[in-house]
Amino acid sequence: MELEIFSSYIPNVATLAALAQHECINIQTQAFYQKQTYRNRTQIAGANGVLNLSIPIEKNSKGTRLVDQDVLISYEEMWQNNHWKSFVSAYQSSPFFEFYQDELEAVFFKEHKRLLDFNMEILQLITDWLELDTQINISTKQPLYNPTGEALVSAKKTSTLHFPKYIQVFESKLGFKSNLNALDLICCLGPESPSYLKKIDITPILALS
Repeated sequence: MELEIFSSYIPNVATLAALAQHECINIQTQAFYQKQTYRNRTQIAGANGVLNLSIPIEKNSKGTRLVDQDVLISYEEMWQNNHWKSFVSAYQSSPFFEFYQDELEAVFFKEHKRLLDFNMEILQLITDWLELDTQINISTKQPLYNPTGEALVSAKKTSTLHFPKYIQVFESKLGFKSNLNALDLICCLGPESPSYLKKIDITPILALS
């Protein structure tokens, strides 16, 4: 069974569930880049609430709309250092962060030019941690309307999926926060993460297509 989705910055739990429950995932690269999506955004739970972290993007000097594969990362500001400090602050006391920290740091601080390349390397690391057999392909086909992919990558809408509760670092203070990024799940559940992902019913998302 195949599914087509968009590249995202440290994908959320809903996207991971889709990955875990499909034999093949195609990453669409020819759609027009859209702001306010998880293409360059991610969410974690910090001590004071949910944090929205964004990768700054180079402005397009040509004045034309870019497709996903052509979006470039801006390094004018120290966003990697800032994001990393947020990750450490949020998850250093989680059960499993120390087991993944070194591998994540080695990948995270690479200076990829393209957002797509950065996102794909992070995704590969996460699928390795989860030991997923899912085949992930880069699609260069002209895209059709993809409501499932749009729903997974939209940062404006709350996911319609039900996410079983797991123990989070700041849950006693904030309550359970669902559908955060992969780090939240993996740092809190570690090797149990794949089993958790397969329990999520993703049919409401698939039914959109």
